[in-house]
Amino acid sequence: MRGQPRLPLRRPLSRGPVLRRLARREALPLALLLLALASVFAFGGERSQFYRPGLHSAVSAQTLTIAGNLSAEHRFLGFRNRSLDRQGEPAYYLYNRFPIGSYALIKIATLPAGDDIPGQILAAGLLMLAFFAAAAVLAYLALARLLGDRRIALAATLLAFSSYYLLHYNDMISVEASTNLFGVMLVFHGMVLYAQEGRFRQLLAKTAVAILLGWHVLALIAPFVLLALGRELLASRADGGGARPKVERRLRPRAILAYGAFSALCAALVLGFNFGNEYRALGGEVPLHELPSFRSMLSRSGVDASQRWVSLFGWETFLRGQFGGIGGMAIPYAVVDRLGLDLAQYGNRFWPAAPVAPPLAVLGAAAVFVCAAGLLRLPQRTLFATLLLAGPCWAIPFRGSFPHHEFEAMFLVGFPLVLYALALLGLRRLIGLRRAAW
Repeated sequence: MRGQPRLPLRRPLSRGPVLRRLARREALPLALLLLALASVFAFGGERSQFYRPGLHSAVSAQTLTIAGNLSAEHRFLGFRNRSLDRQGEPAYYLYNRFPIGSYALIKIATLPAGDDIPGQILAAGLLMLAFFAAAAVLAYLALARLLGDRRIALAATLLAFSSYYLLHYNDMISVEASTNLFGVMLVFHGMVLYAQEGRFRQLLAKTAVAILLGWHVLALIAPFVLLALGRELLASRADGGGARPKVERRLRPRAILAYGAFSALCAALVLGFNFGNEYRALGGEVPLHELPSFRSMLSRSGVDASQRWVSLFGWETFLRGQFGGIGGMAIPYAVVDRLGLDLAQYGNRFWPAAPVAPPLAVLGAAAVFVCAAGLLRLPQRTLFATLLLAGPCWAIPFRGSFPHHEFEAMFLVGFPLVLYALALLGLRRLIGLRRAAW
């Protein structure tokens, strides 16, 4: 039908080297995207300030401390501080709850600065910005393949990555910010290549790298596996189990199950490293439920009743906050700054009394409705649905901590990406209809 999004690109991509293909087909859009991202590096004036609203400064200081203590001398054990017990033995305040990959990269980035703290902050902040820029490039490349229109993919990426939470926290030194965002977009791009070209090994490699950087990518992998298996099951029943077209056989149930098992194995290995390190540091006499990483899992999921803020976030307040986060992600930074909204304070998103919370929640609910309804018009709906579900699939199991960390709204990036893509597709169709009328 006229006006429907095109499934493939206008011409199939050649099988030449990756860099040659990018140079030939993506030169202008990538140049424009990189120019916009370069402005983020050049004009990020707030990076010179020691204190910044929200959790930006506190999380950055904590992460730098943990990364600085990451060394062979301490068995690569992440800790915030160390003291002596009554027997004169070192006692650690452990913080080994996240994969070691991001901490190791931050440590390497800050080594040239030595003991210069401002130099360490600058080096680690630039590393975070590099991951942010790489995440934006991967988001564009994935959308360009899915939508078949590079202009719409570029515009949607620029608008989505101009949202307040992304631009405010893109240089926050944290293993839960830009490094994880990069991991999510890296794996999503791998999923697109697998679905379109059947390239399974690159998806496995990207997944291993992403899990080594952070846990958030698991919230992308889970819906992909479930949706892909459900889609194949329904399609198999619809065609009576007969022969399937080649393009549909790429999402084979066995391969999807193998991918899920591989992802779980990678996560188990990284978590096992955390558990092993903590067990040895605590003298090998601590049960599993007393290990800091395990206790962190309980507290983040709300199981640990000792978390003082868990009781504050019932389902109604939590859902209102999530809609508020999606609404905040749908507003570009320039608009938020012009209106004087203070979205960096988590109270504005999660307390019912905050004046900005109801409008953001309504905007977020509208964005969710538009994206859900628009899935019916998008090609390769499984991948778009996976992108949308990645944020909620992380937030819901960890609602005991997610509301307390407002910067994690950046992982709701799938909603502005799809929302702006739908709006631009509709605009393109409207322009096409008007031209046809003339």
